[in-house]
Formats: sequence, C-alpha cells, structure tokens
Amino acid sequence: MKLLFPFKGFHKGTAATTQPPNTTPDSQNVRVFDSLDNRGRGGQRPGVDKWSTVLVSDSGTPSPVVETVQVTVVS
Repeated sequence: MKLLFPFKGFHKGTAATTQPPNTTPDSQNVRVFDSLDNRGRGGQRPGVDKWSTVLVSDSGTPSPVVETVQVTVVS
C-alpha cells in the first residue's frame, strides 16, 4: 500500500469515502514544507516557544491576548 502525504491539506467537508484526493480528514502538527530544507515533502510543525515570562494582564490573572499592535516590556 502506497501512502502519500496530503499536500492539499485538511478537508472535513465530506464523508471519508468521498474524501478529495491529496487531502486528509485529520491532521495534527504537520505542514507541507519541512522546516530544514523548505521542500514540499511533509514535515513536523516546529514547536512554540514562550516569548515572555511577564504576565500580560491588568487583573493579575492570565488572560488570552486577543489582539496585539505593539508590546513593550520594561523591567
């Protein structure tokens, strides 16, 4: 059985039996172009690093950042 990487990405609009070619009904942490050579062969998405240890909130409890225009951290 030959398995190909789903280069056309994620598609959840149809039943599994009518899945469009080169798509997948489920994927996690993958992308078409790999991080090392930027070649279209399928690769793992790079990890996410914490960008700050400073709490970004006025209330003292963590809140999701919805929109950021500019952030300046002064210590």
